Amino acid sequence: MSPFISIIIPFYGTADPVLLQRCLDSIRRQGMEEGSYEIIVADDESQTTGGARNNGMQQAHGEYLFFVDADDVLLPNTLPSCLSLLRLYSPDILKFGFQELTCYFSLERQNLINQSLSYVEYPSGADFMVLNNFTGVVWTHFFRRSLLETSSLYFSETSFFEDEEFVAKAYLFARKMLVTSYKVYGYYRSSSSLTGMTADEKCRERILAFREMLFRLKAFSQSATSIERLEALDRRIHFLVIDYIRQMWRNKCSMKEIKQQLTVLKQNGLLPLPSKKYSWKYCLVCPVINVYIRFAI
Repeated sequence: MSPFISIIIPFYGTADPVLLQRCLDSIRRQGMEEGSYEIIVADDESQTTGGARNNGMQQAHGEYLFFVDADDVLLPNTLPSCLSLLRLYSPDILKFGFQELTCYFSLERQNLINQSLSYVEYPSGADFMVLNNFTGVVWTHFFRRSLLETSSLYFSETSFFEDEEFVAKAYLFARKMLVTSYKVYGYYRSSSSLTGMTADEKCRERILAFREMLFRLKAFSQSATSIERLEALDRRIHFLVIDYIRQMWRNKCSMKEIKQQLTVLKQNGLLPLPSKKYSWKYCLVCPVINVYIRFAI
């Protein structure tokens, strides 16, 4: 019998086997029927998260794929409800919620099984993306494996921001998409995690990786097959440009370096930002950035 879901966990390099075991235990205690799921712990010779996830995808047999990081967990008794939703409605993507955890969180003591499983259905991932802002992490989704295969969709082999690119592309290809606030994933924020690195550690590497991700999405947008898909991806790119500027500020890049990077974005058609009414925050930030671009670059 083929598994219904494949749970892919990238694990390589100096990863902590104790945390991996905690992750595996949280999956096996979900009460899922034996044979309905498989766990694939995947590595990568180049030690990139994207490469490890790609290796896991190539080994997967499940109808749906679920990517879990080795230092995180699944919240108790939450996965079966999602599997019921997947079986009942067969979406290309199911997006769900997560809870940020601390080292003091106890999976045994928490009672998280009474959360509401209400959801919103979108005709396509593009319909969702053109209307919503979201956190572009891969581990809050179930993806239909056939969707990824027919779209030839894989991760860029890097360990920085490969989620953002993958999720945006998957939304663009997806048909029916379900979105629920139901919390399934427990995310441990760690000072040693890739997303928690400070400017002194890998500032320039992170900034370069973000910029390259933006360039890849910009190039990919040229292949959009409809106005609706192009509008959806353009909206996402515009918000990511703002996030890129925020990342440079948070990573304490110098004003000289920020100006240089903004010049590169302008030369590649990512600036100035369009005057769109995406959200009130966008309407506030967009004019400020564009005025700076006009007079400082």
